[in-house]
Amino acid sequence: MIRWIQRKNWIPEILLATFVFVVFGALDFATQGLLALLCSLVMSASLLFIRRFSFLTSALVLIFSTMQVSFSLLPVFALIGLLLVAFATGSFSQKPWREVNYVASVFGGLAFAADLAFNPTLDLAIFGGTIELTEAGRALTFVIFGLLAISMITLMWIFGQLLISRLLTVGSDIDRLAYEKQQLALSIQLAEQSKRFEIAGEINESVVQRISSVITNAEGGLYAAKASPEAAVRALEKTLSSAKYAHADLRRLFDMINLGEMVSSAPPSLEDLDSLTIAMRETGLDVSVSYFGARFALDQSAELAIYRIIFEALLNAKRHNPKGTKATIEISWLENGFQVLVKDNGVEVERKSALGANGMPLPYDVEDDIDSLLEKVTGPGITAMRERAESFGGSLEVQRAVGVGFTVSATFPVEAIRAAQDTSA
Repeated sequence: MIRWIQRKNWIPEILLATFVFVVFGALDFATQGLLALLCSLVMSASLLFIRRFSFLTSALVLIFSTMQVSFSLLPVFALIGLLLVAFATGSFSQKPWREVNYVASVFGGLAFAADLAFNPTLDLAIFGGTIELTEAGRALTFVIFGLLAISMITLMWIFGQLLISRLLTVGSDIDRLAYEKQQLALSIQLAEQSKRFEIAGEINESVVQRISSVITNAEGGLYAAKASPEAAVRALEKTLSSAKYAHADLRRLFDMINLGEMVSSAPPSLEDLDSLTIAMRETGLDVSVSYFGARFALDQSAELAIYRIIFEALLNAKRHNPKGTKATIEISWLENGFQVLVKDNGVEVERKSALGANGMPLPYDVEDDIDSLLEKVTGPGITAMRERAESFGGSLEVQRAVGVGFTVSATFPVEAIRAAQDTSA
C-alpha cells in the first residue's frame, strides 16, 4: 500500500480528502449545518498537499482551527482528519514541513480542547438537557482534552515516521520474502550454470582430442600421399571423419553455452527497479522510486543502459555515504526525451553526525558553495555512466547539492531510445 502511494502523484491524496469530506462532512452538515460543512471542506483540502506544497497543509489546518473557534461550533467530526494529517505528515512530508505540520496539528488539537471547554453551553439536547461548566471546570476540561489531543496527534505522527522508516530502511516482510525469493532464484541459476560449465568442460576435452586426431591424420596423410595415393585417400577419410566428430562436439558446446545465456542472463529492465530497491534497502541504503509522465516503450539496449546507470549511481551512494543515507530515483518520460535523476542526502547525514563546538551540526559556508560550483566529480563509475549515456546520444551530469548530497542526472533524446514500435499502453 505504501509503495503504491509513493508511486502515485495526487491520486492517494484526492481519495483520502474525498473520503474525509464525504463521510465526516456529511455528519457535520447533519449535526451543525452549513458552517460545519465548510470547516470540513477546509480540513479535507489540507490533506491534498501533504507531500507537495506542504505549507498549504499547515495554513489550511490553522484556518480550520480558527474557523471552528470563531463560529463557536462544537467539535466537528472532521477533527479526525487532524489525526490523518499527523500520520501522513510523519510518513510522507519532508523536513522542515514534517515538524511544521505537526505543530499546526497540535494547534488544531488545542483549538478543539478550547472550543470544547470554553463554549458557554454544551448543548446536549439529544440527551434531554445541557451541561454548564464553572470556570475551574472549563480550565480542567481544556487541560484534559488538550493533553489527550496532543498525545493522540503525537502518537499518530511518531507512528507514521516509524512505519515509513521501517519500510524504507529495514524493508517489509513482503520485501524480505521477495528478496529471499530473488536470492533463491539466483542460487538455482548459479548452480545450473555451474553444471553447464562442468558439461562444457567435458565436451571441450573431447573437442581437443578430436582436433588432435584431425591433426595426426592430416600429418599421416601428408606423408602417405608421397608413397601411395590410396593411403592418402584413406588418411583423408579418417581426417574427414575426425573433423565431423569435432564439429559435432563444437556444436554441442556452442548450444550448451547459449542455453546458459538464455536461461540466466536475461537483461534487466526498468520493471526490475523494485527488486533493485529491495536489495539496496536490505544492504542499508534507503531507496524510493517515482515515475512521471506518459510512458512509451524503450529500446531494449537503451533500457539496459539506463538500468546500469541507476545501479551504478546507487552503488556510489552506498559506497561513499554514511549509514542512514536516503536515495531517490525519479524517472520521467518527457515529450521530447527521457530523464533519470538519482539523488542522495549523504552530505546532510554526514554533517548532522559531526557536531561542532556548540553541540550543533556543522553548517555549510561560502566555501561549500564555491566547491559545489567548481568541483568536477570524477571516477571510473561516473565515466562508465557517462559513456553509457553518450552511446545513446544522451548526456550525464553529476552535481553536488550544497549541504544535501549528490545528484546524478541522465538525459536522453526520445528518437535515440524509443522502441521501433511503441507497444505500451
